[in-house]
Amino acid sequence: MKIRLLLLAIMFFLFSNLNSLLSQLESETNPLEPGFTTSRIYLGPVAGYNRSLHTVDLSSFAEDPLCPFFTNGSGNGFFVGFFYEQFIGGLMSKHSIVARVLYNVLPASLTKEGDTYPSQVEDPNDPQKTTIVYSSTRHSVNVDYNLLSLDIMYKFRVAGGLVLTVGPTFDVPMTKNLQQKYELIEPNYVKFKRDEEAIRTKGYQYINNDRTIIVYDGDIARNYPGKATQETSAGFRFGLKGGIQYEIVTGNIFDIIPGVFYNLGLTNATDAQSWKVNALQIGVDIRFAL
Repeated sequence: MKIRLLLLAIMFFLFSNLNSLLSQLESETNPLEPGFTTSRIYLGPVAGYNRSLHTVDLSSFAEDPLCPFFTNGSGNGFFVGFFYEQFIGGLMSKHSIVARVLYNVLPASLTKEGDTYPSQVEDPNDPQKTTIVYSSTRHSVNVDYNLLSLDIMYKFRVAGGLVLTVGPTFDVPMTKNLQQKYELIEPNYVKFKRDEEAIRTKGYQYINNDRTIIVYDGDIARNYPGKATQETSAGFRFGLKGGIQYEIVTGNIFDIIPGVFYNLGLTNATDAQSWKVNALQIGVDIRFAL
């Protein structure tokens, strides 16, 4: 909670001073004061694609260390928001500071093939008899992880329109949900035997004609009923973001600045295991001069 309030305070301070900053930077150079230069502020929307990369060591069943572990997952998301840019040392400077406020969608899917088990089922040719069949299974996890982000980036113009940019990102998770499933893949005529104890104590849900078990559906810190050790999900993410952009100056009222970034998570998503959320981000800034 304190970290969230701090982030909100930083954002409030940043934008509450925007008007005074604009009036100062839009003033013309004073010929009576040699060496005094002004910088112009730029604002605009930003949007793009996220290829989210989750690096984690997550057990499929926390109470059984012999069960499969999920190690890496990825997903397709997006980001939208707006930014402002301020040049340092005048309009011809190679240096500027960029601040972005973004909504980042960083999902992930993780799968692990299960074992092949023998099962005793009703003989389809003779209902009075039973037969042994072998069934294959699969474990899967779907993660919804969305962030409200504040990026503070240093921007350096290398040559022409080529730009390098780097800086920290401060993120507050807005959505952090995990759903884990245990599925029967084949044959298609068998189903799980319901475990009433697991339904009552762990919240298991049986769907798809009892061929799929929803093992867990909730916060990424998995605290289902009856679990001995309680986990906590992080309320704040800190990362380092760097990338390359290319400034296309159109000569009109706006510029187009496509770019590619890598967003490296430095903090864990939960306190129970090493869980880093990273992203390859491809997007574009539309820059308007004020």
